[in-house]
Amino acid sequence: MGPLVRAAVTAGIALASLAPIGSAFAPSVSAYAGSDAVQEELEQMRNAGQIRALAPAQARYREALAALQAGNTPEATRLLGAAADFDPAYPDPHFTLARVLTFRNPERAFGELCESLRIVGRHYSWQRHLLANVLTGFLVVWTISLLFAIVGITLRHLPHLIHIVLELVGRGKSLLARSGATLIVLAPLLWGLGPIPTATVYAGLVSFRVGRREGFLIVLFLVSVLGVSSFLNTVAPWAGPPSLEEASLLVDRSLRAGADAEASGALTALRMRDPKEPLYPFTLGTLARRQGDLDTAERELLRADALRPNTVWTLVNLGNVYFAREDYDRARAAYEAAAKARPRAAEPHFNLGQTYTKQLLFSEANREQSLAMSLAFDRVRDMSRISTPQLNRTVMEAMPEIEALWDLARRTAPERGLSAVQSNRWLSFLTRLAPPPPFSLFFLVALFLCFAGLGQMMGRALATLQCSNCQKVVCRRCVFRQQQRAFCEECFGAVKDLKSIEFTRLLLTGRGSRAAKRRTFRETATTFLLPGAGQMLRGASLSGFVAILVMVSAALLVIANGALVPSSDVLPVPGSGLAKRIPLALLFMLTYWITVARYYAKTTDKIPGMTHSVGRAAGRPPGVKVEAGGR
Repeated sequence: MGPLVRAAVTAGIALASLAPIGSAFAPSVSAYAGSDAVQEELEQMRNAGQIRALAPAQARYREALAALQAGNTPEATRLLGAAADFDPAYPDPHFTLARVLTFRNPERAFGELCESLRIVGRHYSWQRHLLANVLTGFLVVWTISLLFAIVGITLRHLPHLIHIVLELVGRGKSLLARSGATLIVLAPLLWGLGPIPTATVYAGLVSFRVGRREGFLIVLFLVSVLGVSSFLNTVAPWAGPPSLEEASLLVDRSLRAGADAEASGALTALRMRDPKEPLYPFTLGTLARRQGDLDTAERELLRADALRPNTVWTLVNLGNVYFAREDYDRARAAYEAAAKARPRAAEPHFNLGQTYTKQLLFSEANREQSLAMSLAFDRVRDMSRISTPQLNRTVMEAMPEIEALWDLARRTAPERGLSAVQSNRWLSFLTRLAPPPPFSLFFLVALFLCFAGLGQMMGRALATLQCSNCQKVVCRRCVFRQQQRAFCEECFGAVKDLKSIEFTRLLLTGRGSRAAKRRTFRETATTFLLPGAGQMLRGASLSGFVAILVMVSAALLVIANGALVPSSDVLPVPGSGLAKRIPLALLFMLTYWITVARYYAKTTDKIPGMTHSVGRAAGRPPGVKVEAGGR
């Protein structure tokens, strides 16, 4: 799979991308396999009844990469086509062909890209790869984004929290007093609780200040953290990296790429541990038939048929064993039972046609061949082209349905929960952010409730008012009053010497608008360091959270080079991977620019005009007398 095309597909498919990553390159190839040798190997594979072979496909793909590095594009194109023929479920040759032919043959390049995406969507191993990336990406991006959102909410209300502490311990405004109050507020950072518990502490402390949208984000943060802590081991088997030790992937890989002694031993051990699972003897029997051990193949396939009777793939492969023995009557009976079990399956009809041909029943053979072509034209055409020179000795091999592999993965999921977390660095990172369950379920809830109560007590101990002009929250001890209205210190300085109330209203309205457009250094620095957090500092909580969500997603994809979870079926690709990061980096920079531009183009602080009747203080009855501006 070419680096540039892989990155482009990664950016287009979604959160979890499909581009595999690798850290090492296979040994260089000194010579390329000739076309005659490739054709002979293909014929040998098909005559053995094997329709997929991952090992020679990867070998031809490796040779194609070497040819591309040497500048031999025609030879690379031929080898990539051979790799696709060896294993139709191997998408990398199609991705690379799409890249190579982009400017030479755009029509074919588009077809190869569509074919690669079709392979990824229809085959179990790639579906598992996609699911692992999507789940891992969602868990990591969602948790980190909510954590950053809580940090933004805390930063927004932190000055007011410091002011409350300063007013509660004393009214001194010296630098030493402010520094002491700041240290008291920042003390939870030194407790070593971890990122998520510390964020929970501050979410509780500022709870008396948050609005509805900020409160929604805090509740969402707590629910998500508790959900991740509780169900991480349940989700981890599906989010962890695909491994050949997993039963369903071992079955799929063995049927697709052939078996070695290690894989056969692992399948035998799984069959002994779970003797009621039919996929294990089915796989062992299919592999034994490919290797010519027909007695073992018949024994294992009969065992699979006894465990799950009238299964089309078992009956077809059992008929293939009889076909190889030239026992055409029993082969025909097995194929007819398979066709009766599933009339829309192409394999039993094609194999019946081959059996009738061997028995010189040509009219019946033509009927079954036509029916098979109507069900799966492309596959029957390819198999017929290979079978004709070999005197019709080739029969189709049936594979289990994807649903059967997913069902096997579901039943074996509890066995790999802890190992999946340990093998996935992103999931391991999530487990380090919070205390382990079930302790975290009680600890985080109790932590939030305790500090939320403390925050409410602190907020109520120091009553506050909003400035009538700029809506800045000021405690009652620091408020200034003029014309029965409450002002902060800055607004009061502008109105204390003015006599005309109408002129004061106009002056303060313009001054408030200018103040709303002003960005403080803290807001600007936060916006550039973490786009979206600056919007949260100015009150746009939900839009800021969405910006953080997109930025974290783009950043993680750039860091992970396109795929958070690599696939076990992918040949490693050499190079630093900078080319694969280019589209992802462009996505990151585009999102960064949009977020920063929004921050500077639109203010998020609402500064309402002074539309209240003059002479009425905020939150006080109309009859209260005017105070002269003291505090």
